[in-house]
Order: sequence, then C-alpha cells, then structure tokens
Amino acid sequence: MAKKIKGVVAQFGTKGYGFITGDDGEKYFVHQKNIFNKSRLKAKTRVVFNAEESDKGLVATNVDLEGGSKSESKSGPSKALSNGTVKFMFFVLFAVQAAVVYKVFFEAVTG
Repeated sequence: MAKKIKGVVAQFGTKGYGFITGDDGEKYFVHQKNIFNKSRLKAKTRVVFNAEESDKGLVATNVDLEGGSKSESKSGPSKALSNGTVKFMFFVLFAVQAAVVYKVFFEAVTG
C-alpha cells in the first residue's frame, strides 16, 4: 500500500529521472513517467508523492508539486478565451498592422 509523503527534489537530470529526499529522511527514486502532468522537476522543489517499495528500493509515484499543479496560478485555474474574444483580438491586431503599413508605405511616398 502506498503512503503520501512530502519532500524536496534532491536532483532531477535531463534523462528524466532523479531522487527526492522525503521529509522522513529517506531517498526515493523518481522517474518522469511517475510525475503528475509530466512536468519537469527542478532541484529544491517541494513535492508530494506516494511512496512504494520495489525490488530496487523506494520509488516515488504520483509526484506533484506541494501546492498543486503548475498550471494553476495563485488566483486559480486559468479560463479559456471565448471565440468572440479571440476574433476581436485578431481584428485589433489586423487594424494595428494596417495602420503601420499605411504609415510606413503610403505616408513615406506622399510625404
């Protein structure tokens, strides 16, 4: 049976694995496939995970950042933009580009 542990990432390499030092003083092996949202861990990051015993030692599974996933900011989860908002933003961008083109090409020729 797995138990929830808190700890700090001791190291996490570019190959997708590393070690977590649990608050209980134990070292746990962690692999990229066991990380919630498949995010990349960084050293000295606080995490929460399930601890399991394997043939090769202690393993961290279901690893997540202590405060929750990275995708949520302090104000809560972000909301998707509506289609109307996206269309308006494209219209504003197009209008600004048209104004710049007019200013650069047509006023330079006539001015």
